[in-house]
Amino acid sequence: MMASSATSSSRVESVVNELRQGVFEGRYPPGTPLRELTLARDLSVSQATVREALQRLQYTGLVTRTPNIGSVVTRLSVKEVRERVELRAILEVKAALEACTHMAEPEFAELENRLSALERAVAEDSYFEAAQADLHFHRYIWQCSGNETICRHLELVTVPLFAFMSIIRSQGLERLVNTVEAHRPLVDTLRSGDPAQIRAEFEKGATSAYGPFLQGGQEHAVLAAFGLLDPVRK
Repeated sequence: MMASSATSSSRVESVVNELRQGVFEGRYPPGTPLRELTLARDLSVSQATVREALQRLQYTGLVTRTPNIGSVVTRLSVKEVRERVELRAILEVKAALEACTHMAEPEFAELENRLSALERAVAEDSYFEAAQADLHFHRYIWQCSGNETICRHLELVTVPLFAFMSIIRSQGLERLVNTVEAHRPLVDTLRSGDPAQIRAEFEKGATSAYGPFLQGGQEHAVLAAFGLLDPVRK
């Protein structure tokens, strides 16, 4: 029975990873319906497995489920992106301030390893791996805070934003190398332990990449055309 349960859990995790990668790579664009029967057939798994995978992705914010309609890839309006970016800045600053009080050389060594993984993904021009490495870098800082409530809320708020930026970069709308350039100052300020520097760098890091797409103009129009932003809801 335990082996059967482990196998079932492994199948669910495999479907979660496949769908997550599809979202980050733009194979399942924002607003795409995720039909259980179709996915079960395409992925050669049961509908129950797909259903559980979609529930997990809903928890991360990548999937939205509407009664009588079903599951779709989350599609954010400009207002929703702005709200999430602002909330991420508030929560991540607090997480970073708490994390720096717990971080010693072993934690900084792990953070450097995660930054190196991000650098490798960028060097290989791999948008999905870069987005995942980016998320893993930030997630480690959240975890170092020891604040589980902040970690849970940051997961829900930010994962769709990382997917959003992954698709933007894959379309050549934002330089992938900018991702690495923005992270070194975060490590340095955490090492400094200076609250003012930490606050300034993490606020900048959480918001700067989204600025052009929240101000309207050409970038906003391009993103709406790609279906990355809801063109109706403001």
